[in-house]
Order: sequence, then C-alpha cells, then structure tokens
Amino acid sequence: MELNIEIKDIMSHTSEFYSLSKDRITLGRKASHEIAINNKYISDTHASIIMENERIYIKDEKSSNGTEIYTNNRWNTLDSRKQEVTLPVQIKLAEAVVVMIQSGESQMLSLSEVENNVAIMVLDLCDSTNQALDNEQIAFHLKQRLNNIAKPILYAAPINFYKNTGDGFLATFPKTSQAVNCAIKILKILEKRNKSSKNPPINVRIGLHKGVTYVIDPSTEDIHGIDVNITFRIEGLTKRAIRRTKAHIGEKNRILASKFFYTDYMKRAGRKKDLFELCGSARLKGIKDKIEIYRINWK
Repeated sequence: MELNIEIKDIMSHTSEFYSLSKDRITLGRKASHEIAINNKYISDTHASIIMENERIYIKDEKSSNGTEIYTNNRWNTLDSRKQEVTLPVQIKLAEAVVVMIQSGESQMLSLSEVENNVAIMVLDLCDSTNQALDNEQIAFHLKQRLNNIAKPILYAAPINFYKNTGDGFLATFPKTSQAVNCAIKILKILEKRNKSSKNPPINVRIGLHKGVTYVIDPSTEDIHGIDVNITFRIEGLTKRAIRRTKAHIGEKNRILASKFFYTDYMKRAGRKKDLFELCGSARLKGIKDKIEIYRINWK
C-alpha cells in the first residue's frame, strides 16, 4: 500500500511531501531514515509507520520528546507499543512536527489547506471550581452572565472561530487589533458589572497569541495546533514562570500576550506602545523555547 505523507514543521511553517510503500517507514533526524527530519527536538529515531497485512500501525521509538496521535477529538500520547490507526491520521512529534498520513489512493490534503494564521484568545473564569463547590447555582449564573457579556463583543469584532470551554472560551480573530479591542471591552464591562452587582464578582484571565491553527476534522471545525496550546499556557501563567520580573502580572482581570502577538500588533500604524508592558521570558509547560510575555495595560 502506498502512503502519502506530509511533514509539517510547526516552527518554520514548512512542509515536505513523501509517497512511500515500504512495510516500515522510520522518522527521525538520521539521514538514513526514510523520512529524515532536520529539527533539534526530534530524536535520531523518533517514530515508525508500520504496514502489516493491509493494516497501519504507529509506534513511538522511545523518543526523547514523545509522539502524540490525534484520536477521539484530542491528542493522545503514544507509548513504545505499536498502535493500529485508520487513515487519514495525524501524529505530532515532540510538539514540533505534525505528520499527516493518507492512503495513496486518496487525494492528498495538505495541512496548509486547513491552517489559518490568526490572533488567538483564551479567556478563563477565575476560581470557578471553588465557586461551584460553594454554590453551584450561583456558579452557573456567573458563567452564563460572562457568556452573555462576551459573545456579542466577540461576534461584532468579527471572529473566525468560537468555542465555549465551560469556564470561558477559545476564539480567533483575523487581526491582533481586534483581539486587543475585544479583550479590553470585556474587562471594562466586567469591571462595571462587578461594581454594581450584588452577586459575586466575575474575574477572568485572558491570554493572547499570534500563530497557526489547524482544522483537523472539517465536520466539527474544531481548531488545534501548538499555538493554541501556547495561548492556553499564557492565560494560566503564574508569576513564578517569569523570573526576576518587576512587572505586576496579577492573578485576575489581566491580559497577557506573547511577543509574537505584540510584534504583529506593533506593525500596524498608530498603535500605542505604552499599551504593552514587557514582563519577561517565561517557560511554558509543554513548550520547548521560552516566550517573551507582555501585559496589556487595559485600564
């Protein structure tokens, strides 16, 4: 059986394409492998694609930084045992390379056909677990009120994508300026609401990033990618993740953004530089390189 394989480097956004029909296809940094990947996070021998009796298996070859497979609408970690898969399938090597594997008989769908370079926003409700334990009805009301405040602002932006995450949402925008404007509007309305309401305050954290997202399953249109993961990490960032910073990061009602987001925003004419305050470089969980973090002075 011939396989069509695309190797997409997440950091450089470059792709290579292969059509192979061997019983075992090995991926790694070694030049002798069927698919040699020049990326410092990839092990010499990272993973294998195995064909046995018209069945396809994926196996992690005890790599240093791991292999994940996208199944049941989520990324799942592979161990060193081979796992049978159904084509088409995607695997991720070391949070650095995405591999799309399809049958040679099907039309090759490139990852570039399902990717979007967008501004990404993650908003999360602070202390939602304790609120639910104290009074589940009030907790539900706060989430509903947050949703009622945020959604009209988001859809007026406009947005490319919206997904409710239970305690908040994930959204993408065509422009970084639209994401900043929405984030500031949401926090200002929440601030006004908190001062006038007799109910508990609605406190949130917002993370912003600029990067690439992928629609893996067109039937759900859900988005994925390392840049989505980065945005979630920025939203939940603690001051301990940024050493020797003098910036006031805060634990709630804040907007944190990546250097990638900041750089894109500042390219646009007439932007206010003092809107952003550099906090420092942060080590984010599951992300190999440090990322510079900025705080937006929304007040």
